[in-house]
Amino acid sequence: MKIRIEANGHRFIIPLPIKGALNGVTIRIIASCIKKYSNVPLKEEHLKVLRKELIDAKRSFRKLVLIDVSSSDGFKLKITL
Repeated sequence: MKIRIEANGHRFIIPLPIKGALNGVTIRIIASCIKKYSNVPLKEEHLKVLRKELIDAKRSFRKLVLIDVSSSDGFKLKITL
């Protein structure tokens, strides 16, 4: 996954590996935060399935754009798989 940010003539590209970002520890942390701060019934098993599906989607669709947002003042954000 790549996060690309453009603002004020500067460009930042942040590579974010899915396997590193959504490992067992972070899945438990995310699940506990969701459980504590919201009423969404999301469990660790759901996040593990999400991680697996993101990895499979990355294999199938290498350059899939997940988010592409730009504002009127020149700020651009693009997240690709």
